[in-house]
Amino acid sequence: MTPEIQSVLALTIVAVATIWLVKRAVRKDPSQGCSGGNCGAVSPEIKKLRARLRH
Repeated sequence: MTPEIQSVLALTIVAVATIWLVKRAVRKDPSQGCSGGNCGAVSPEIKKLRARLRH
């Protein structure tokens, strides 16, 4: 394989990966993840406190 073809293939792969990552970051559903209350990083005690404060 010539160096020119390798460069074109490498740049194409990088461009596709970049586009995929940007699309994924932009259209992230706000109801999922930590903002929706389904975050595993929040302890059960904090979840109980939040539920109590909502009422």
